[in-house]
Amino acid sequence: MDTTLKIKLPKPLIAVAIGQLIAVIILPPSVIISISPFIWGILVVIFALLGWNLLRRKAWARVASIFVQGFSVIVHLLVIVPNAKIGTTPASPWDFVMLGTTVVSVALSALILYYIDLPDVQVLMQ
Repeated sequence: MDTTLKIKLPKPLIAVAIGQLIAVIILPPSVIISISPFIWGILVVIFALLGWNLLRRKAWARVASIFVQGFSVIVHLLVIVPNAKIGTTPASPWDFVMLGTTVVSVALSALILYYIDLPDVQVLMQ
């Protein structure tokens, strides 16, 4: 029997394990549709393994989560800069779907990063 599962898990850690995938895939519907179902399958498997190992309190899963969420913030910010407006003229309308999904995703990733970096969580994950 695995002894790492005997200690009761904090509820926020369970939320982080589940929220891993959600924070990264919050994208506008047009982008979601354009991604291959095969790629979605690979992402689901990777994030399921990452979440499972977070719940098992593996230190490498915490480090991988920090990397993935930090990378997600960077990518979302790099994508929003050229795509915040529909068109290239100054009078072009704002893409509020893109702006909204980016803000929600970055905020959720920042919350996950904050929680994972707390000293209590670091001790729990060793």
